[in-house]
Amino acid sequence: METIEDIFNLIKQTVHLSGKIGDYKIRISKSTFERKHLINIYKIREGIATRQENHKLAKKMHQLLIGLEDYSGDLLKGADIFGDNYFGMFYLSQNWDEVIGYLESETDENGNVINC
Repeated sequence: METIEDIFNLIKQTVHLSGKIGDYKIRISKSTFERKHLINIYKIREGIATRQENHKLAKKMHQLLIGLEDYSGDLLKGADIFGDNYFGMFYLSQNWDEVIGYLESETDENGNVINC
């Protein structure tokens, strides 16, 4: 496994994270996620967001699904990043060398998601 700093730097290349690694709390999953199950879950969530006319969330789900469907591996790793008014959930390749997809949202001062 790569170090937390390596994973943070890889994610930082994919999305704009202001600040340094010390400005964030990073949680690395010890488990793996099956790609086909994630695809099914996020297709359902995309459909729900569309029916609820939450177009911003539906678009985020769609972008995540593109990454998951394009990935040729079967298993993924996960990492969560928490910062001031920020939460990001990232799916990475099993070798920790590529960000496959992610979801980001704003949070309030208590860490509750306020903007999807």
